[in-house]
Amino acid sequence: MDNRQTYISIITKRLTYLQKEVENFNSLNLTDINVFAENFYRDFFNLIGFKFNNTNFESNNFAHIDLLDSVNKQAIQVTSQNDNIKIKEAIDGFFAKPENQYYKLQLLLISKDAKNYRTKFGNNFNHKEDVLDIKRLLAIINDIKEIDKIKDIADFLNKNVLTERRKTECSEVETIMELINYLSLNKNRIIIDRTVNVDPTNKIENRFSEHSEYLKQQYAGLCGKYNSALVEATSKIDGVEAEIIADFLRDESDIILTKENNNAKLALHSLVELFYEKLSENGLIFNKQAIKFYLLDELIKCNVFPNK
Repeated sequence: MDNRQTYISIITKRLTYLQKEVENFNSLNLTDINVFAENFYRDFFNLIGFKFNNTNFESNNFAHIDLLDSVNKQAIQVTSQNDNIKIKEAIDGFFAKPENQYYKLQLLLISKDAKNYRTKFGNNFNHKEDVLDIKRLLAIINDIKEIDKIKDIADFLNKNVLTERRKTECSEVETIMELINYLSLNKNRIIIDRTVNVDPTNKIENRFSEHSEYLKQQYAGLCGKYNSALVEATSKIDGVEAEIIADFLRDESDIILTKENNNAKLALHSLVELFYEKLSENGLIFNKQAIKFYLLDELIKCNVFPNK
């Protein structure tokens, strides 16, 4: 799964979860979540490039409209209703004001899907484009070319839509498998053909002599608990994936080792923290010791802190 697909997957899951949550709350007449949705989608659309304000916080409440972008002449009503009457009322009410004639109006359906409407709504309102449900919103996002913008959307949703999880803590095997998945995300990584000096004894005993005992003790202490997890997690890695992971580790670990002034102990700690933070962005709790053992094993293979 490449980065774009990963981000789109996060976006799809979070928006779908929010849609279902709004639907369930509304079925119980608990409509406070609709106010949250207005502010949420205000910030969401502003992330894409709009400049919406929530009109419900203005001194004079705007009828038939929730979000207004006076710069881009865009207006959105956020609603959980998808019937023809609701849409027609919103359109007629909004465009009844002369000052709104030059605005583009859209309705955002936050809990239901759009219908194949047959009503002639008027005011140049095209329901196929201007009635946005979650499916149509996802299609718009998927059409965005800039990967950084898609990542920003995914990050925003990860922070603001907290899906319920029965499981919050991952096992040793799951931790290592997730780390492997993260390290091999970039399938298009250009592998540089370079000779790797695989000499762990010289590296640990001489190059890192100041911390050699620490490194050996750490590996020996963790091996009994995590080696079987490592074997299981790495059993299905093919040669290409292994090389992608190795190349990534060589580059990243060398950067960190340089930052830590060739202090292997500090660099290992920083590397563990780096990958732990990356894995934990989805809200799950991973096993730091399993990450450390995996990196120590790769250190022995000279993929972490490679020999020059």
